[in-house]
Amino acid sequence: MAPIPFVLDTDIGTDVDDALALTFALASPELDLIGVTIVDGDVDTRARMAARLLGMAGRPDILVIRGESRPIASGRGPTWFGHEGKGLLELPWDGPEAGILPQTAAEWIVETSRQRDFQLCAVGPFSNMAAAVRLDPTLPQRVPKLTVMGGMVFAEHYDPQWQQFFAETGLPPNHMDHNSNSDVRAAHIMANAGFDMTWVTAELTFCTTMNRDTMERFRNSGSVLGDRLARMLEIWSSEWFHHIPNFPVSAKPFPADAVAALHDPLAVASLFRGEGLTLKDCALAFAEAGERFETKDVGPIGPDGPPEAADAVNRVSVAVDRAKFGTFFADRMVNFLSNLSV
Repeated sequence: MAPIPFVLDTDIGTDVDDALALTFALASPELDLIGVTIVDGDVDTRARMAARLLGMAGRPDILVIRGESRPIASGRGPTWFGHEGKGLLELPWDGPEAGILPQTAAEWIVETSRQRDFQLCAVGPFSNMAAAVRLDPTLPQRVPKLTVMGGMVFAEHYDPQWQQFFAETGLPPNHMDHNSNSDVRAAHIMANAGFDMTWVTAELTFCTTMNRDTMERFRNSGSVLGDRLARMLEIWSSEWFHHIPNFPVSAKPFPADAVAALHDPLAVASLFRGEGLTLKDCALAFAEAGERFETKDVGPIGPDGPPEAADAVNRVSVAVDRAKFGTFFADRMVNFLSNLSV
């Protein structure tokens, strides 16, 4: 089968999983990445990061397009921790970099959708998706699929240590759905726009992590890109990943050896049904609930269709074989990085 053309919409640079997802997409022969759109906070720095990573991966031909820097309405964004770009932009690199276009992400997505078919994969706050729909409400008719890393549908799918975390902090499980909650209105516009959607949800992605051994395999791959990914992983894991505010002393939801959660790589893998991920059609209802976005299963879907309360029938991630996916992800990444050094 021909590779699937798609656009990655990303807030690359804060959580390192976006950089991992970008590299994973390039390492996957099932996919044809045609553009990277940038969202949230300092979109100039995020765009420079994407452009350099693409150059290091041997794909400076892929375009980078800056998008929305702030939520279109209420939400917890924009997010900017201050470490963004460290381990990458301050280090020497005299190789090629991808071009950064002057258009906005919404303009480019709409214009490109009128010229060719592609899928969308949004792994950051959904401001660009909403902006594109507002610019052209017919966009979902031309984009065959939209996959997002976001939503929280089945709270019972969180691991026991996460259940303990919620019990001790008093936070609701959908608090962890960063992308939807960063721009609640944008999430609601996107969810109700009519896209054929897949939700790779927080309750599974927070429980799917990458360990230090895989990070060292990246570092030892012999490629500049592998070294830079390892540096960014080291910064993220040591300064932020295990030190998220409001984590109680007794609740340690991430494994001690974990250096990152594989949120965005799981979303990319869902585009081609990568190893270990199970998706299911669900009848969903969406709501803006103050500073949080609610994604509820109102099923089951019967012979006469979904319940009347459903806003849409979308695919939802319902299980991950973490060992299988972890091996698949690590081996594919290391093989790609090692070939860059040849």
